[in-house]
Amino acid sequence: MTISEFQPIYQCSAIAGPIRPAAQLRWLLLDEQSQALNTDDPLLKHVELAIRFDYLVIRAPGMLRLDIPVDVLEDDEEAFEEAQVKGRTLRVVSEGQLADAWFSKLLERPVRLVKLHPDESLEA
Repeated sequence: MTISEFQPIYQCSAIAGPIRPAAQLRWLLLDEQSQALNTDDPLLKHVELAIRFDYLVIRAPGMLRLDIPVDVLEDDEEAFEEAQVKGRTLRVVSEGQLADAWFSKLLERPVRLVKLHPDESLEA
């Protein structure tokens, strides 16, 4: 990854543009057991990401566009849950049923899109 790229969703490709710290590795996809999906799913190669007007814009062939606000921070600690990523336990919050349904349809299996707690990081 170069200085002019960043990766909002852990399992998706990096996007060009100035690095947005609030969006760098902030989201990830989980399976039904709250385990992070592998990064090598071929269907995820078709996902296109962009940041527009403080939204993470997600597109894929045959799918409607999905917009997720970048800077919304969950302030209810009870909304957070645990997820397993690379042998680590991290706190995450769901991006909601619409995002889950979007990725589940794309990947043809139950998948959830979650956002990391502000104190957590995938970069260890």
